[in-house]
Amino acid sequence: MKKGLLIAVGAAVVLLVFMFVAGERPKVQPASSSGGPALDLSGLDPARVSGLELSGARRATLQRDGDGWTVAEPGAPESRFAADGEMVKGALEALTRVSGAKFVTRDVDRLSEYWLNDGGRALKVRIVQEGRPPMELVLGREGASNGGTYVRNAASTEVFEHPVRLGWLWRKRVMDWRDARLVRVALGDLTALVFRVGEDAPVTVTSTGTPGGWRLAEGTQVPEGFRFSALVADQVARDLLELELQDVLIGEAAAQAARELAQAHDSVEARLESGRSVVLRLGRAAASEDTVAAQVEGDSRVYAVSAVSASQVRKRLGDLRDLRLLRFALEKVDRLSIQAGEAQVVVAKEGQGWTLLEPKAPPESFRFDGTQVEAQLVWLQQLEAARLLDASVQDAEAGLSPPVTSVEVREEGGAVQTLRLGNEVPNAATGRKEVYARGSLDAFTYAVEDRARAWLARGHALFSAP
Repeated sequence: MKKGLLIAVGAAVVLLVFMFVAGERPKVQPASSSGGPALDLSGLDPARVSGLELSGARRATLQRDGDGWTVAEPGAPESRFAADGEMVKGALEALTRVSGAKFVTRDVDRLSEYWLNDGGRALKVRIVQEGRPPMELVLGREGASNGGTYVRNAASTEVFEHPVRLGWLWRKRVMDWRDARLVRVALGDLTALVFRVGEDAPVTVTSTGTPGGWRLAEGTQVPEGFRFSALVADQVARDLLELELQDVLIGEAAAQAARELAQAHDSVEARLESGRSVVLRLGRAAASEDTVAAQVEGDSRVYAVSAVSASQVRKRLGDLRDLRLLRFALEKVDRLSIQAGEAQVVVAKEGQGWTLLEPKAPPESFRFDGTQVEAQLVWLQQLEAARLLDASVQDAEAGLSPPVTSVEVREEGGAVQTLRLGNEVPNAATGRKEVYARGSLDAFTYAVEDRARAWLARGHALFSAP
């Protein structure tokens, strides 16, 4: 080898070593596994993204706002809404997952085939990043051979198959990017809820900040024998924080709904640990309507929300009643008896397990499974009535004396909880078949769905091995 060539090779080696030590790398054009160019989105860092501008097939402007995001119609910042931050994050992170991307073509005449020209079906995405130049991409149709989406850099005609189906993540209207929740607070920040429904007196429930720590406010007037359910109040709180708008009313529809809300409405007030309150107003729509008008106090916009969702947070005192029929400590139960007509089944605890006492001679095919006893006890613990029955009915007429079906749960020490199920309730308002019921917790008569009676009528089969 000639001396000059040796010197040149040595200099190149020294240069490469210097670049490696200095943290540099010679820039090489990315290449795909097929030998063509590769889709390079290494310049995209979701943590640095401060804004997104969508145009073409969908139009929306998203901006980072502190720890969250907002979304608006382009050129209309007054229409800005809170955006779903997790949705934005997911869309950006999906773009960066380019492993498996394939080069397709750089033929400009084929761009329309992949919805990547200016024909109106392409989605143009301009990504603004802090400390980095903006990145502009064009997202085309899905159905690529790798199951993904056709994409290209806005400044290039090179078409690639991105391995992720990006359409459902990016082709969204402004309303689809929104955080649709109307009350955007954390469950742990709630200290009280105030329900105002119709002409009823307001009902206030307070929270201790612990699970199940809801209480009626001191001084609340309740009917004799009323049992408050902390579990119901907790579920209402969760329903309130998950309540989502279905649409934003505009024009005359919004004006009409605003007038109706100003005249008559129900409301839920969420009081927060900071001392701030969020008041949600709900319109009084006809039962046949699928949506009702809603408005957050202090926000002039009027929304449409599901009538079913509104009913879940529109609560009177009676809606907060505890409808459970039995209350016992699962670990203390030592005997369970079920009587359905002439058939009786009795199980009792022996040592650490359960044994079948009745029937004494079960069918030969029956195999007793003691683990099923605790499963049935948990079901009985959670069993709730559908509603309290206001009208009085004689026990004999209701089928409660003697009962059609009865349950006895005995705890260690002899305390017994009983449940009696009777005849069918006529003209059930729920549209479902109901039966009369009475438990040990009070002297009221309730309606329970008939499927509970049918379940207990299975007798010893309730404890059969699978």
